[in-house]
Amino acid sequence: MQNISADINTDDLDSTKLRALVNHIPGAIYRCRGDEFFSLEFFSDEIEKLTGYSVDHFMKNRRDGYSKLIHPDDWGSLKKVMQQAVAGKEKYETEYRIIHKSGEIRWVFESALASYDAEDKVSYVDGCIFDITRRKRMEAALAQSKDEVKRLALVAHKTTNSVMITDAGGNITWVNEGYTRVSGYSLEEVRGKKIGYSLSGTGFDEGNQQKILEALQNRLPFKQEVVSQTKSGGSIWLEVDCHPLQDEHGNHLGFMAIENDITQRKKTLRQQEELLQRLTLATDSAQIAIFEIDLITNGVIWDDRMYELYGCKKEEKQNLYKIFYQSVHPEDAEMMQMIIGELLSLKKEVNGAVYRIILPDGRIRFIESHAIIKKSESGKIISLIGTNRDISEDVLVQEKIKMQNKVLREIAFIQSHEVRKPLANILGIIEILNKSGAVSDLEIFKHLVESAKELDQQIHAIVNKTNNIDDDVFR
Repeated sequence: MQNISADINTDDLDSTKLRALVNHIPGAIYRCRGDEFFSLEFFSDEIEKLTGYSVDHFMKNRRDGYSKLIHPDDWGSLKKVMQQAVAGKEKYETEYRIIHKSGEIRWVFESALASYDAEDKVSYVDGCIFDITRRKRMEAALAQSKDEVKRLALVAHKTTNSVMITDAGGNITWVNEGYTRVSGYSLEEVRGKKIGYSLSGTGFDEGNQQKILEALQNRLPFKQEVVSQTKSGGSIWLEVDCHPLQDEHGNHLGFMAIENDITQRKKTLRQQEELLQRLTLATDSAQIAIFEIDLITNGVIWDDRMYELYGCKKEEKQNLYKIFYQSVHPEDAEMMQMIIGELLSLKKEVNGAVYRIILPDGRIRFIESHAIIKKSESGKIISLIGTNRDISEDVLVQEKIKMQNKVLREIAFIQSHEVRKPLANILGIIEILNKSGAVSDLEIFKHLVESAKELDQQIHAIVNKTNNIDDDVFR
């Protein structure tokens, strides 16, 4: 209803009947005077529902009772529309915001038309105002939804991952370029096929297949690593993240599956597992303990053998830094601080040492340690990784051998001097006889000289070998 009769007290309807009629309209009906303020003459009861204020409020504030509720950002444009329409003797329709008594912002649609007297002056402006807040919110939500759909569509097309969408029956309706790149199949080749058609072949886990089927049947989301067959007949590993699609009423629309090719990751993981197995075998065979210090979080990780080496039990809350520094022998503490400092200051990237630790029971254990720093891509040190090995028995054996060698050298020294003393006498006599020339022509004399010299050489060889025995053993 856009125009109310200029005279409310008509012959056909009295004011009471007219008010009863307009109050049944789901919008506020009004009449304003044609003065400069467009002072209010009439408002239907619907205005209270629309603004929160009663009709009496507006009757007491005829000039600006309603205009004060118009949003400040919209008042200027509304006034301009009204003035242009009145000047052109045209009906105007516009949308703007008002501030409800509760403070809520509401959108309204207003339509009005002016009545003119014989002198073309505005007598009245009759119009109606309807609450369109719900429609505006729906339009905003729809616009946002469309924008999100556009962005999602762009992401789906541009992403390197494979994206698949099915209908409610699980039949493929759309795939992106990533799907074609990964599987080799185009949209035309897979449209209408059931989701999961390619999940078969060597290495496929029947347990995973059953979980996927149950999830699809019950319209539940799932995330699984599966083997998939490509168009070329090869097998690839996929990480499938699948979600059911529903409309705003909860009706099932289909599924969307995002698939990531993890074939290379699986291959690398398998290689790492094989390497770890070999490393574990090597460390177990050599009885090597492994530790790691995270220099970002200051966390310390020990394997089980480290706890055995340092004679302590593995517990949840332990200060492994404290255990280490309390265990290091006081005479070796400064050396260990220097070695660790060289690693942390990047003076060395690999370092090693042999040091002593004191076990809780007081025993001393010799440790051979090697450590290497681990750096980030930017070159920042992020952790220290190393090994420990108990070499106490090796040290004891070496000390025992050194002691035995010392005894051997003493025995050899004593025996060599005892043998050389009579030999020296013999050599002296031979020298005297040789200089006198008394027996120089005798064959037995020559043989005696050669035997004496050979015996002297053997004694020298024994002494030298004994003196070098440590170098031969520990070289």
